[in-house]
Amino acid sequence: MIGDLVSILIWWSVIFCLGLLSLPIIITIFSKFWDKGYIFAKSLSLIVVTYLSLVFGIFKIIPFNFLGLSIIFSILLVANFLFLRQKNNFHKFISVIKSHFRIFVTEEIIFLIILIIWSFVRGFSPAIEGLEKYMDWGFVNSALRSRFLPPIDMWFAGEIINYYYFGHLIFALITKLSHLGSAITYNLSIATVCSLTFVSGFSLVSNLVYILSPKSSFKKIILAGAISALLLTFGGNLHPIFKIAKNNYIQNNHHFVLDQKSLSQSISSYWYPDATRFIGHDPDIQDKTIHEFPLYSFVVSDLHGHMNDIFIIIFFMAFLFVSFLAPQPLFDWKFISFSGFILSISYMTNAWDFAVYGLLLAIFTLIYNYRQHGFDSLIKTVSNGLLVIGFWYLFTLPFSLKFIPMMEGIRLADSHSPFYQLFVLYGGFWLISLPFLIRFFVLFLNKKLSQPRFKISSSDIFVFCLILTATVLIIIPELVYIKDIYIYEHRRANTMFKLVYQAFIMYSLASGYVFVRLPQVVKSKFLVTFYKIIFSLVFIAHLIYPYFAIKSYYGSLKKYQGLDGLKYLQDLYPDNYQAILWINQNISGQPVMLEAVGDSYTTFNQVSSATGLPTVQGWVVHEWLWRGGYTAPAARQAEVEIIYSSSNLDEVKDLLSKHHVEYIFIGDKEYEKYPQLNPDKFKSLGGDIVFQSGKTIIYRL
Repeated sequence: MIGDLVSILIWWSVIFCLGLLSLPIIITIFSKFWDKGYIFAKSLSLIVVTYLSLVFGIFKIIPFNFLGLSIIFSILLVANFLFLRQKNNFHKFISVIKSHFRIFVTEEIIFLIILIIWSFVRGFSPAIEGLEKYMDWGFVNSALRSRFLPPIDMWFAGEIINYYYFGHLIFALITKLSHLGSAITYNLSIATVCSLTFVSGFSLVSNLVYILSPKSSFKKIILAGAISALLLTFGGNLHPIFKIAKNNYIQNNHHFVLDQKSLSQSISSYWYPDATRFIGHDPDIQDKTIHEFPLYSFVVSDLHGHMNDIFIIIFFMAFLFVSFLAPQPLFDWKFISFSGFILSISYMTNAWDFAVYGLLLAIFTLIYNYRQHGFDSLIKTVSNGLLVIGFWYLFTLPFSLKFIPMMEGIRLADSHSPFYQLFVLYGGFWLISLPFLIRFFVLFLNKKLSQPRFKISSSDIFVFCLILTATVLIIIPELVYIKDIYIYEHRRANTMFKLVYQAFIMYSLASGYVFVRLPQVVKSKFLVTFYKIIFSLVFIAHLIYPYFAIKSYYGSLKKYQGLDGLKYLQDLYPDNYQAILWINQNISGQPVMLEAVGDSYTTFNQVSSATGLPTVQGWVVHEWLWRGGYTAPAARQAEVEIIYSSSNLDEVKDLLSKHHVEYIFIGDKEYEKYPQLNPDKFKSLGGDIVFQSGKTIIYRL
């Protein structure tokens, strides 16, 4: 455990130092925030350094290694030096550091505490296995072995990754700088997103209250930030309450029985993933959907794009809000270009988020400008929006040049979610936000209101837009969906998943602000008290979810196993485990290592995932999606089977040459997949045994 703590502190120190690179510009951008946007310095540094690494790597200007990163750091240090020399910026920077030092230290401590806590939670079930962890870890390991970018697809030798890998690249970068093994940093990456989500959400929402009234009680500022941060990072929905009540009703012959035995039985039968697989699953119909939220992502710990992008999009929302605190010209080029840049990062991390937060940008700028300029605001909103898209296109161009989109068009929804199920999932947020939405919609339309008590602030408009956008995102899958490779039964699943995930984030961020703000604009003490009771019940109901999720996935936190995510393999496939360790210690670069073709979501292709060495064909369904069809993966799958199973040495030799195979891996999964496998034939092809442990053999050709 002490060793894990040392690893955590090394990891944290790298992120801390990276954050310092962006602190001068962040303090300038967020000068009106009470905490000067301190936490966003980490987000900005991570995305800027990674983006420069990607662009320089794609054009083979600077390699993706420690030396190359040092060059990028030098460039950024020079940029900081030039920035601080301008307009007395250095003295302003030092002044802010002195006046806000305690605030910065406090936020840093909170970030470190949550990083440590969730890292140790991961230590109770650290295995990088199950769901899509092999894919995510494989992306990171491939990037770590890459001299130049983009990274090679470890499951389709000879081709680059045709997916949204920017978030994985961020954590590969931190891994390189920390000199820690990726089996450990995978779990630290999950904890990092968790911690950044909490502190970033806290910063944004607390500053919404602060900007509303800088003279607000400090307790209210902290309370609003803490409420939203907790709901966003550790909250669920009303499903546990609904399902436990339903279980109790069914288990007791269609009666509610509230004695201890019955309640205990109902509670113990609750399974936490059901909160993310409800519509279409309970009851079971031909319209299976997915509706996850951040805590579920942190618990199951797939290092996937929708999770990796959370802290990036919170940073974008903070930038969007702060940019409108001062009068804007018709074309604010700094705002336009930087918005295009952050949205490009979001697109390369999780493509859907470009559309989602482009929508938020459009709604917020339109409503805000309408309040200032009336119907002329439409011209400004459209023109600025088009320019943002233009900059987004320019910033994503290096990535897009070698990327093939995977969508197959838009379809009208032919199935719709029952309202009661939507209410179970989002009704808590609706109960919290609907009174605010109604109240401020009336105030917004009524221009005759002149009382200072009812003045609509920038914070009000922003939160109004968060709630409105979140609601629109929930409605969209009820109308249309994006066609992809998934079968008809799951036709709406991905569209709903990607949209409502962001809706959950927006609702959570709005919640803390609404709790503090609504009592200020409602005169009736009875209504305020009633609202606070409802809010408290919803707050408690949402925060029940961690009890079930953490207890179930992490075995009630009883057996600490450490942060090494590869050790699980030592028990399941001990010889393969030793082989992977040997590969990572003895093979450099990215030579092709053949291994058995596997079905998605299985323990096949563990070698390519754990080492980053490309194999000819990995998880078939995933490559089917990434390659835009089944033809190419199917052909490679058949060729790999021939290599392992055929006795025709000439044919085998031709296929090995075709795919530039340098190593052949033979282990438990190969014997399982190809029962007629005869490893001795590879000796006849000139193969030398470079590793052997039990039945596991690695040949070098």
